[in-house]
Amino acid sequence: MQKRAFFLKRLNDHVQYLNKMKGRLAGANTFEPTTCRICTLGQWLHGEGTKEAGEYGDTMLTLFRALFEPHERFHQASAEALHCQQTGDELGMHRALTEMHTLSSQLVGILLKMDAVPAPDVSNRHLSQHG
Repeated sequence: MQKRAFFLKRLNDHVQYLNKMKGRLAGANTFEPTTCRICTLGQWLHGEGTKEAGEYGDTMLTLFRALFEPHERFHQASAEALHCQQTGDELGMHRALTEMHTLSSQLVGILLKMDAVPAPDVSNRHLSQHG
């Protein structure tokens, strides 16, 4: 796995979702929000993420686990923003959108920290397994 591209791709997946959601709230598209398990980041979190993060050690696993709560709350805020928009609650929509941005910042921060975790030294692992 090419680490740099891998974790930055997860970050990009999230930012793209946020931008699509903002476009929907602005009336620019018909994007339908998903649950936290169905979006691209969520599929990774609830799929191969644990295994892939585990390859980088305990620091990475701690960061990986820290993604779940703000990610779930982000999707709840997305659904709330859309609900408020559909019911004409503009203030509620803006509050939920603000929460989405706050949670997005948290997610981006964690993903950037994950990107900064050094890749495992495969050569040392190979030596210790066969040495």
